[in-house]
Amino acid sequence: MGLTCLGLGLQPLRAQSLPAGPAPWVPVAPEPAAAGWEPVTDAATLPPDYQPIPANRNPAELAIVPRQGKPIENVGIYGIGGGVNFGSDLPNSGVFTGRVGYKLNETLAVSLRPSVIFGNRDVLGRYNGQTSFQLPLTLDLFRRSVVSPYLGGGIATNTYSTGQTNAMLTGGVDVNVTQNVTLGFNVNYVFLPDGVTFDALQAMTLLYLRF
Repeated sequence: MGLTCLGLGLQPLRAQSLPAGPAPWVPVAPEPAAAGWEPVTDAATLPPDYQPIPANRNPAELAIVPRQGKPIENVGIYGIGGGVNFGSDLPNSGVFTGRVGYKLNETLAVSLRPSVIFGNRDVLGRYNGQTSFQLPLTLDLFRRSVVSPYLGGGIATNTYSTGQTNAMLTGGVDVNVTQNVTLGFNVNYVFLPDGVTFDALQAMTLLYLRF
């Protein structure tokens, strides 16, 4: 019996091309460059989340914080003390004095120097138990030196028991014995009203504590 090869109807494989389409990677346009950093000149303009935390320091701590190698100096001057008042036509009498000043810079300051003078003399020359009051404003020179001169002017009340308020001039020196102890010498001239013939020139020696 002879064998006959039967054809199966199979078609030979041919290479087929894929349909054309977009490429799998598509280029994206570059992002714009980020803006540069800009310095902040006023922290108050920042949003609340970006504002710096405020420092929590009391004045005592700030007084000892170094600044360019130096401690921060208190700008105030405060003093209290007493002394003796001298005058050619006034009795020697006690003085209660004070000082409230402000430091302008390394060498200058201004000060109010109130003084209460105990013991007085009336226009007839009789001694009495009245008091007088003086309030000069002074410019203080070389305030950091051992010897600090000052000069100024102000008002004086009830000098020679006149009951009036008069203008006055003052000048003197402070000798800074220690950081907190000062010995002062000054001369005052009070412009007395007409009719008072007594000498209006006074001198004081004062010792006060300075803070």
